[in-house]
Amino acid sequence: MSLYFLVSFIWGLFAIDTSPEYRHEDRELTKFERQTVALLKKKFDYPLLDTELKTLRELSDSDEYVNFLSKKYPEQAPFTTFQDCFYKILPSKELYFDVFFKKQLDVQKIEEIRDDELFIAYAYMAAYWTLGAYERGGDQSPVQRLNSCHRIGQYILAKTPEGREFLYRRLGIDPTTKHVPWLLILDTFEPLLWLATPIREEDGRWIKSLFDKYGRYDGMLRLAVQDPMLLDRILYTFSTDTTFLRWLYDPIDVDGTLRKR
Repeated sequence: MSLYFLVSFIWGLFAIDTSPEYRHEDRELTKFERQTVALLKKKFDYPLLDTELKTLRELSDSDEYVNFLSKKYPEQAPFTTFQDCFYKILPSKELYFDVFFKKQLDVQKIEEIRDDELFIAYAYMAAYWTLGAYERGGDQSPVQRLNSCHRIGQYILAKTPEGREFLYRRLGIDPTTKHVPWLLILDTFEPLLWLATPIREEDGRWIKSLFDKYGRYDGMLRLAVQDPMLLDRILYTFSTDTTFLRWLYDPIDVDGTLRKR
């Protein structure tokens, strides 16, 4: 039984969601987004969802797309590779404020949240987004794949200078200690675990709506220009088109298995 699903199932029985609703906007593309889609169509043929998502990965690291990121997010520019997306683009502070920063860390004003703190909160949530998605898609853990980058939220907290500084500033944990108090950390960061579930479910709903309306090729292009952070989660989480589509349309019932046990 996955520890993630055991903890999330128990926590979900008692948790009260006070965070703002996470919702993708059903909107038309901007002029800049349409121009980028046109450029990408000239370079990348149908289908984008091929074996090992190879074409989609090539698209994400193409000059056309990386330049698009630098123009879409000028404050975070320059982007040199698509991997910069994970480290530079930040989510909405509002989504994490009440449920995590205020409730768990006693941060009273949203303006007090530092960018490096928001990144760590997002990375922690994204790790559980990934875990829930690849298990439902029948994929293997990204950390078990060859040449996969290390993006586990707990690792970032305990092993990076930014994470250690965050733990010291907000929880008073000595950054030089060799005995990290994991029970305190897990309890403090637990809301981010179950926040991953509604975010993942809304992402799945939106992706399917794009595919239904525009087809998989145009739908993925729209996703890429509208939500690069979601594209990053997809490409990190899934190793094949089969597991990605299984997660969307025929997910493994890991929750049902947990309830039976």
